[in-house]
Amino acid sequence: MSNTDLKASPSSQQKAAPDDPEYHGFLGRLQAGFEEHVAHQQLFTTDATGLWEAYLASLPEETRQANTCGHCRTFVERFGHLVTLDDTGRPRSPFWREHLASAENSAAVQRLRGMVEKAHVNGVFLSSVPVWGTPMSGGWKHLAVRVPKDSLFQPRLLNARQKMAEHLEHHRCLNVALDEFKPSLLEQARVVLQADALTRSEKFIGGVEWLIARQRERKQPHGGNLLWKAVASAPAGFCTPRSSMVGTLLEDLAAGLPFETVKKKFDDKMHPLQYQRPQAAPAAGNIKQAEEAIARLGLAPALERRFATLAEVQLTWSPRTDKPPKAGSVFGHLQPKEAGRVTDLQLPDKTLTWIKFRDTVLPSAEKLELLVPTSSSAFSALVTAVHPDAPPLIQWDALEQRNPVTWYFYVNPTPASSWGLSPGYVEVLGLTMKPNTWFGDRFAHHGLGVFFILKGARDSRNDSAMLFPEFLRSDLHGVRATIEAFSRSRKLGVPEGEPLANGLMLTASASTSSWNTVVRVTTQGAVATYTLDRWD
Repeated sequence: MSNTDLKASPSSQQKAAPDDPEYHGFLGRLQAGFEEHVAHQQLFTTDATGLWEAYLASLPEETRQANTCGHCRTFVERFGHLVTLDDTGRPRSPFWREHLASAENSAAVQRLRGMVEKAHVNGVFLSSVPVWGTPMSGGWKHLAVRVPKDSLFQPRLLNARQKMAEHLEHHRCLNVALDEFKPSLLEQARVVLQADALTRSEKFIGGVEWLIARQRERKQPHGGNLLWKAVASAPAGFCTPRSSMVGTLLEDLAAGLPFETVKKKFDDKMHPLQYQRPQAAPAAGNIKQAEEAIARLGLAPALERRFATLAEVQLTWSPRTDKPPKAGSVFGHLQPKEAGRVTDLQLPDKTLTWIKFRDTVLPSAEKLELLVPTSSSAFSALVTAVHPDAPPLIQWDALEQRNPVTWYFYVNPTPASSWGLSPGYVEVLGLTMKPNTWFGDRFAHHGLGVFFILKGARDSRNDSAMLFPEFLRSDLHGVRATIEAFSRSRKLGVPEGEPLANGLMLTASASTSSWNTVVRVTTQGAVATYTLDRWD
């Protein structure tokens, strides 16, 4: 701290006076610069040491005693080594910037910046503490910053220190995986997954491509830093491929197994009744752990689930209705002769992919009807939270953008009658995409699909709350056995008075033979029938 005009006895510790404009100006710029620098950026730790000694040594000799302060030293030693990383992996100090410094400490700030930005990044930094340092003590101001709310770590099951340790372990696991799985092997895995020859392969393409990108980044000048940057924002499971289905596939390909063997092993593990599904009742210890986790996260209300209604889903298409007459118009409801419509024009049948149908037919479609099959494994329902204000339980649900909607279907074909339907054409009340894609492609690895909401469709079984482990937020992975057991012991709530979002779901990963879905479309009085044979 600095106050060259402050007089004190040699034995007293000098402080910056409350009205010292130069030093207080520096503190104000430090706060503003920190807020601007860390906005939407992750902080990382470095191995920089000796910062406080370097800071004092770089100050003018006559002011060092005045700046010898325990509070300021604590701030520099605890937070002064932090950096952010730009898109190239180059480190930037959020504190030690020359344009923030005062005339007195400019050389000290410049020296610390050099030390910190040349140091090695060695971890992700997280903190739930809103103020770093001691802004004022005994009437004197010290080095400190208030942390923007968006930059604070919000503890869940893990506190900030535990989460930092988890990132450290993920960094270790990722390095081991990248050493083991060479770029050529990863490229081979991507080709296999993109060929859509394995069950639900789309779920893992993103993970393999992420690993390929990390292999490329390792070769760049700041490749080590880019790896830390990737670890800090990696989707759940991406840093630990050796313990996932990606690792299974890569190991089998590396072993040179015949593709038929690779496919069988992969498909067996990815069966809907096997993948991430507990095969036995939860142990007493797991139940206790789940109780503690749910209590700590306040998730008990979120476990209550019910059928979603038509009004609660994000519609891609809905039937067009006649516009109401203009206010004050006596004859606005009448159609002029020239606007009369031909109602019996039948167009030739066509076979289209979903993407072609979406782009060329759907924009002008006024009415859709779907030909309900006698039985199908595509019958599906959308599910949501009973309590919309409950904390997020689902991966793609967040406080800043709520989306607690999930889906379910039965592995084996079920008769239309069990869904309240009869074979034949039924009105489509609306189209929606799979909920994991409503707000972007971050969770697209859970698969792409389109959902036809059918009039009168309602699953009559209702024998579970339909909470599946792979939908849950990642910090509940350890207690998934207990949550699924709980789900099996409950039923979905059934809202009354609103059409349910039940119907038929077509997915990008489904085989061509399982589509063959017939849709009748009415547009401007003309009726056309389309057979949807695949996604694209």
